Amino acid sequence: MKLMSTFIDSLRLPNKAAMKRLNKLEMRHTILFLLSLLLVIALPIEINLLLDDSYKESEIPQNIYIIQILLFYPFLMLFLGIAGISVLAGIGVGVSKLVHRHLKFQFLWKMCAFALTKPIIIFSVANVLIGTHWIVNTVIYVLLFYTILRMIFHYPRRVKTR
Repeated sequence: MKLMSTFIDSLRLPNKAAMKRLNKLEMRHTILFLLSLLLVIALPIEINLLLDDSYKESEIPQNIYIIQILLFYPFLMLFLGIAGISVLAGIGVGVSKLVHRHLKFQFLWKMCAFALTKPIIIFSVANVLIGTHWIVNTVIYVLLFYTILRMIFHYPRRVKTR
């Protein structure tokens, strides 16, 4: 049940009340939510790769190919997802310093992980319906950066102390 309420709150981002509820979650809930999102994006791609017969043209045996798809591909997706979220959070820290907001990397990392919900759903649906296309990728990036910027601007400016 916690996963469903987390999902609904992450769809409501950049709503400030949803941000506060998501920020109160423990990091293990955030990681589990991120893993479920990555499963949503990786499962259709893995099924397509397993059903594709293009590996027969190469020298790779079938059992090695299946092991690569089932074991190594999810770990690669997890690594790239965590690295991408870290880069987004780093950019968010830079932007928050430029606009004089007092936001920590940990908070922005967690919010970036939750902000990926809408883009991942759009990507998954578009990948099934029309495949990958640069317009879909552009819409996803714009939506992601818009959500992150709105989350940053929801917080008040730093108060300068003398």
